[in-house]
Amino acid sequence: MRKEEAVRKHLEVFSAVAVILTAIGWSSAGQCGPIFEERGALMVGIQGQYGALAGDALAADDFNNGAGYALRLRYYLGESRALGFSMENQRFEGNATITKQYPPKDMSVAVFTADYLFYFQRATTLSRYVTVGVGFHHPARTYTDGTEVGPDGLVLTAGAGLEYFFHRVASLDVCVKGYGLFGQGGLLGSGEAAVGLNFYLVE
Repeated sequence: MRKEEAVRKHLEVFSAVAVILTAIGWSSAGQCGPIFEERGALMVGIQGQYGALAGDALAADDFNNGAGYALRLRYYLGESRALGFSMENQRFEGNATITKQYPPKDMSVAVFTADYLFYFQRATTLSRYVTVGVGFHHPARTYTDGTEVGPDGLVLTAGAGLEYFFHRVASLDVCVKGYGLFGQGGLLGSGEAAVGLNFYLVE
């Protein structure tokens, strides 16, 4: 019995220590923010977003706002900088006040950009960043009589965001971005507010 009691006590102590260390590790990982600030850390993120069109191009009159989604990849360069790539699908509903013979239904814009990010307070739980990007966009406009595709054009982006680390390899990302869409027969831009999750791949 003494041996069994000793083993049981050892198991109880071991279990308690394991629980304490796990709790400390989990909480400290979340509190210290990103612990993988070395060059080469790779991030994969997915976001839902909502935005609106603006400008004097025809599309800005025919379509207004709507929901979309984005997939983001980032490669940490070190020294609070990162190189990123974004693939987005922005959708905008048709303007209900349009009285054309064939009213607009919706507009879908595929956006692909290369992004440069600069972080502030990177080593904390709540990291802030600004981003600029350049790439191209591919629009498709649907009317009651069919779909018009293109023309493709250049896109420039600028924005800012917050990244809250709730675990050592996962964070909540909230950002706002503005887009300049060129080649659409006039001045056309969009603004998007996005929120999603980032996951870091660390060796």
